[in-house]
Amino acid sequence: MNKKNRILTALAAILLAGVTAVGLMACDTTPEEPDTTPEATPAPTEEPTEEPTEEPTEEATTEEVTTEEVTTEAPTEPPIKDQLGLDIKDEDLKDVMQNIFGGTQSLKETVMFLDKGDVKSLLYPIKSIVSVTSYDGKTTYEEGKDYVIEDGKLKVTENSSIKVITSDKYYNHAGSIIQMNGKPMFWGESQVKAWQVSVTYEHDAAWEGYVQESQLEVYQNFVKKLIAGEDVTVFFYGDSITWGACSTFLEGVQPKQGAYSMLFTEALADLFGYNVKYINTGLQASMPCHPVPTTEYVGGDRGTITYVNTAIGGWNSADGVTNFDKFVKQQVEKYGCDLFVIGYGMNDGGFAAATTKANIKKMIDGMYELKPEVSVMIVSTMTPHTGSNWDFDAIKQQERQLESLAKQLRKDDKAVAVACVHSVSKAIQEHKTFNDYSGNNINHPNDWFYRVYAQTLLQTLIGYENMN
Repeated sequence: MNKKNRILTALAAILLAGVTAVGLMACDTTPEEPDTTPEATPAPTEEPTEEPTEEPTEEATTEEVTTEEVTTEAPTEPPIKDQLGLDIKDEDLKDVMQNIFGGTQSLKETVMFLDKGDVKSLLYPIKSIVSVTSYDGKTTYEEGKDYVIEDGKLKVTENSSIKVITSDKYYNHAGSIIQMNGKPMFWGESQVKAWQVSVTYEHDAAWEGYVQESQLEVYQNFVKKLIAGEDVTVFFYGDSITWGACSTFLEGVQPKQGAYSMLFTEALADLFGYNVKYINTGLQASMPCHPVPTTEYVGGDRGTITYVNTAIGGWNSADGVTNFDKFVKQQVEKYGCDLFVIGYGMNDGGFAAATTKANIKKMIDGMYELKPEVSVMIVSTMTPHTGSNWDFDAIKQQERQLESLAKQLRKDDKAVAVACVHSVSKAIQEHKTFNDYSGNNINHPNDWFYRVYAQTLLQTLIGYENMN
C-alpha cells in the first residue's frame, strides 16, 4: 500500500471511531448532575500541515457510508402502562376521586364569604351552577336569591341565607394563635366549615397550573402486585394532616369524608378490585393514632389492602425519628409494608429544610432495613396560610430538598418519589383564598383539599392519564 492510500485508510479509521463514540454516548440516557465548574476555554485546534491532494478512493467513501449507520437510534420502548399491562378505568373511582384538574365539572368545591355582597373566584370560571349547599350538604341555596354568577365568579347576595362571618369578626378573633398583618385572624379546628359552602358547577376551562408528574415507572413493582391481586400493606406515618385533622370522618359529622390516606387507599381498592382492612393500632402519644372505620371497605374480592396509619397530630420530623421503632418498626413486624407513605413538614417551620430532609431520610433508611423491597412515597406539605405568622420560609424550601432526596435514593435503585402537594397548593392559591379550602384557617385541609391531597398521591403512583 502506497503512502497516499495509507493516509486515506487512517483518516477513515479515525472517522469510524469518532462516529461510533457518538453513537455510544447517545445510548446513555442517565441524566447527569449539573456541573457548576466554570468551563475551560478550549485550546485552539491546529490546522493540518499537509492535506491529501487526491480524491478519496471508492473504498474510503464506502467506509464513510457504513459509519453513518452506526448512529441509527434504537426503537422507542412502549409506554410503561403497556409494559405492565395496566388496565384500570377512572370511571371505577368514587366521585370524590374524579380528577379535579380534568373534565368540565367541579364537584363540591368549597368557598368562604366574609361579608354579604362578596364575590369569590373558584378554581375555574363558572359556566353554570349545578348546586350550592352548606358544607354538610343539608341546606341547598337558590340561584338568584342567595347567590348569582358574576363574570364567572360567585357572588353572595345582600339578602342571602348563606351565613357570613363578617370581616370585623374575621380580623378581630380574640385569643387567636394566627395573625395577618398584625391582626388576630379567625381560626378554629371545627369552626371554619360553618362558614364554607359547597359548590358543584360546570366549566369549560382547562387547568393551566402545576400538574404532578406520574411516577408509575418508579412504583411499577408495587403496581405489579396490585395487577396480580397480591395482598399488600399500605403504611402511613406523619403529622396531623396525615392523621386526618379537620376531616369530617374524624370529626364524626356530615359528609363524613375520610382523610387523604383513606381516600387514596380506597381508590386503589376501587381501581384494582380489592377490599381494605383497617388496622386500629391502639397506639397513643400526645394524642391517639388515626381512628379507623370499624368495618372493611369493599372495592372487590381480588385481594386485601391492609391499611396502617400511625400518624400523630403535632409531631414534626424529629418526633418521627424518635418514635420510629414503636410507631413503625413494631407495626411493620406485625402487618408488613409494601408502600410506605411519609408526610411530615407542616410542624417543621423551626427547622432548616435540610434538617427535615435528613430526618425523613433516617425514617426511610429505617424502613428499608425492615423491608428492602418496599416502595416509598414522600408527601410534601401544603402551604400554610400565606402571609400569616405560620408561613415559615423553611416550609417553602422543603419540597425541593425532598425531591433531591428522592432522586438520590433512586440512584441507589430505591423506589422513592415525591407527591408534590406543596406545588399543587401554590397553584391553587392563584385562584382561591386559603380560607376557601382550609379546615382550620391555619395549616389543615378541609374535605375538599383532602381530595386534592389524595388525588395528588394517586397521580404520583399511577397517573390519571394511565387510566382508560
